[in-house]
Amino acid sequence: MAQIFLQQSSMLWGLGLIFIFPLSILLLGEVIIAIQHRHKYVAATMQIIRNLVLPSCAVLVLIDKVLGVSKNTTIVQIVQTIIGICTIHALLLFFNGLLFGSAKEGTWQANTPKLFRDLIRFFLILFGTAILLSVVWNADLGGLFTALGVSSIVLGLALQDTLGNLFSGIALLFERPFKVGDWLEFRGIKGKVVEVNWRSVHLITRELELLVIPNGILAKEIIRNYRLPQKLHVEPVDIGFSYDEPPNKVKEVLKKTALATKGVLSKPEPIVQTINYNDSSIDYRIKLFLADYDKVPQIRDEFMTRIWYAADRNKIDIPFPIRTLYHKPPIRIKKEEEHSQMLAHLMSFPIFSYLESHHLEKIARTASLKYFGAGEVIIEKDTTQRSVFLIVTGMAKILILNQYNKEQEVVQLCDGDLFGEKSLISNNSGLTSVIAIADTQVVVIKTEAIQSFINKVPRLSRELGEIIEGRRKTISLLKQENKS
Repeated sequence: MAQIFLQQSSMLWGLGLIFIFPLSILLLGEVIIAIQHRHKYVAATMQIIRNLVLPSCAVLVLIDKVLGVSKNTTIVQIVQTIIGICTIHALLLFFNGLLFGSAKEGTWQANTPKLFRDLIRFFLILFGTAILLSVVWNADLGGLFTALGVSSIVLGLALQDTLGNLFSGIALLFERPFKVGDWLEFRGIKGKVVEVNWRSVHLITRELELLVIPNGILAKEIIRNYRLPQKLHVEPVDIGFSYDEPPNKVKEVLKKTALATKGVLSKPEPIVQTINYNDSSIDYRIKLFLADYDKVPQIRDEFMTRIWYAADRNKIDIPFPIRTLYHKPPIRIKKEEEHSQMLAHLMSFPIFSYLESHHLEKIARTASLKYFGAGEVIIEKDTTQRSVFLIVTGMAKILILNQYNKEQEVVQLCDGDLFGEKSLISNNSGLTSVIAIADTQVVVIKTEAIQSFINKVPRLSRELGEIIEGRRKTISLLKQENKS
């Protein structure tokens, strides 16, 4: 009778295993698909249960309930151990995702370092393994801990450096002198922290090289953090100018150039200081306030590039080193060369090609040649300007403010084009600005010099009028398109 009952029980377990196991796998698969976008850590936990825990449990039921193998046999204990390990793995994954998966910046979960989480996970795994050994294999935990204690002494002596790095990492963890994303300087090398683990800190340098620093070494060194105590960074730039240039004029040009450089903050303003009277120059230091240390090389490069164009436009000399000998032509000869060059430029523009030589002579005396780097503003909106610009080489674009108070391109200009014609009828640039697209060389002519010829040369007046009317129509058409 008992044998018949056991056979019926085994059959029921077998039938249950045949139907319930596939159904459970199917249902878990559907649940995983439904929640994987909203709760990734829950989906990952269920995948472990579906792929590892449930199949192991099915094997255990098959061996124990269907085949009737004794629970004290090795095969059953192995399967029970696999189930326990998979369950511990699933629980740790679930609670790690629950606590830290969607942590918001500033919360204690987001501020908990990865090294600390790794240590907690390690001790939980040890604790779970000890319970498995005790429950499944009937191990003597007292003897096991005694053996571990003796082994730990031997391992401690053998792994002094490794353990030193571990405890140094723990010290850094609680001191928190830096975090992932900070920029550090270590022994003159700068790098961004990309990982902090139990053994070392990983930095990525500007040259995209990986620098691995053991925690034990890092804990003994002086390190500089460019993101603490605040993200605001001050980038100093040193440059020398001629003794002939008044320091206040140089400071004004440098500050204006810095404020026009993308990435340099206007609040607080750049600080310009006179720092040294050198052999061949007066040295200045510009302190640029930056919000993003990641972009220091790009911002510094753009600022240093703009200095040359600003110095050239403002006739400020950047001197050669004192050991370099160079010959300057007499001022009179130099001025004659510049005047001849200016005449040649003026004659190359179609709008002036029919003017008589004495007219061009008068315009050339008031004209000047200026350089603008790519991205520099040639005419700012809402500024007073009394000059007409003609492009010798390069490209520029005219911008206006649309109804959304955003700058919109009207037209692009190239060699031979003229702009700034609005100064002939108004002193204000209005809502129009002009920006260099590439390195651009322009001839700048005072408005008064052209106005003096408008009445004398009707053709000049007519062509300028056509340019002004054409630009006005283009801007009006663009505004109408924006409204529609």
